[in-house]
Amino acid sequence: MQVVDQLRKGLAVERSEAGFRRTIAGWILVILNTLAALNSTFFFLLLLKSGVAGWLMMNSCAPSVYLFVMGFLIASPLVMVAASVPMAWYGTGGLFVFGWEGYNLIPQIGHILMTLAVIYVLLRVIRARAWRTMVLGLALGLAILIPFTIVQNRWFGAHPEMLEMLFSGDWALPGP
Repeated sequence: MQVVDQLRKGLAVERSEAGFRRTIAGWILVILNTLAALNSTFFFLLLLKSGVAGWLMMNSCAPSVYLFVMGFLIASPLVMVAASVPMAWYGTGGLFVFGWEGYNLIPQIGHILMTLAVIYVLLRVIRARAWRTMVLGLALGLAILIPFTIVQNRWFGAHPEMLEMLFSGDWALPGP
């Protein structure tokens, strides 16, 4: 029983989290990131017909953004920090991995928006001095990211042509 009580206390909402307020900048980032994630989801699921598994593996940014948006809408800095971990890995990391020409410009805009969202979350949590939220959110984010990345690496190992297509930006859309 002590373990359960300690866990409850550890996950208790900090005073600063209870007073979380949505800002205009946050709303703008939520709207722009949602539009970018919906665009990429549409592209992978409907145009490339990648299926849900292919979408998750090739478009890891969108689920990360959806988690950030959910955290913002329910006013949970903990969820927003957790979402920032994969957003930083896939979004900010994508700025350095993907090219900056042709079709790659579209996802790069999304990566910039994700990076801005990560900065927004970090600034909000640091200004509120919500250190417990920061630590728990980072731990939760890593608990999501690490196993997902292992599965993703195995999936790309089985589909190397998809990895090449993803990074080349040379999208061959299926015919009618």
